[in-house]
Amino acid sequence: MNIEFHYYAIHALALEAGLDERTAFIIANSSQEVDASTTPIAYETPKGRIDIALTQNYLFWDESVRNDVYLPFHFLPGDADAAAAVRSDGRRSVWAVTPNSILAKELLTSAFKEKDPYLMGIALHAFADTWAHQNFCGMLDDWNDMGGSSMASGLPPAGHLQALSSPDEPDAVWTDGRLRPELARIRNADRFAAAAGKIFRYLRVYLGRPFDDDELVAGTLRSIWTKPSKEERLADYVIRWNMRPYEPRLWRREAGAPAETVPYAGIHHYDKLAWLKSQLDRSIGRTAPRPIRTDSSFYSTHLYRWHEAALEHRRRAIAAQKRNNP
Repeated sequence: MNIEFHYYAIHALALEAGLDERTAFIIANSSQEVDASTTPIAYETPKGRIDIALTQNYLFWDESVRNDVYLPFHFLPGDADAAAAVRSDGRRSVWAVTPNSILAKELLTSAFKEKDPYLMGIALHAFADTWAHQNFCGMLDDWNDMGGSSMASGLPPAGHLQALSSPDEPDAVWTDGRLRPELARIRNADRFAAAAGKIFRYLRVYLGRPFDDDELVAGTLRSIWTKPSKEERLADYVIRWNMRPYEPRLWRREAGAPAETVPYAGIHHYDKLAWLKSQLDRSIGRTAPRPIRTDSSFYSTHLYRWHEAALEHRRRAIAAQKRNNP
């Protein structure tokens, strides 16, 4: 999923559930920050250097991306047998993503018990992605291979890289040729609406309120996602729910970071040319970012609180995956 779900839909669902605007915003921005935290940034604090957690990578693949980024935040493993059952070849992967999986629910419910809106937003991101990324896995594995389609040309089968952004766009209708013929044609609006309904229920239960209007709320979002114009959809979210539009790198700026100068900082989805160019950059080598000097007020910033929540979510996700796949 992309910003339309991770920020705008999550924001709308939180407001519809009955959360106040400040909490709804923190949850939604924390959710979207998982996709936005792609470039290194460090702070020199009174307690030492802090490198802000990187939680997404659109440009290259290595074991750290797999273990620290894809598997904890975007491709939580689910029901391997259920995933095999929908494939034409019946192949099984213990890392397969399936919607509403036990692991995703475990991380979400534990975050809600903490009542930490930053951790809740991050867990909601991972939970929502189990719908968008179903039938892929967070590994570099030919189980993800989409075949010889033009959009897949030249890209490795890491996550849904070969499908580019198709699984993440709310209005997309696309074909996954690995699935059984009757399941191969996919309408993302249907998947996203199912995710929205589940998330609304969790938010209502968190608030101790009934959730019998979940289909109505999800249906309202679905009606927006069927519109072909992204600009119209973004306006709909803001006007219908009177929410603040997303501001890129807001929490970084508030914490004293300068404007982004890192190459590819504007990349928000998988892009073949950027992926290939990044390999050259990596072969040359990267320098660690120069830390931004700050005082103890940094510990009260949104960015620091989000960073701490991201580290905790990663720790919990890795521990849970080891229990399930020792």
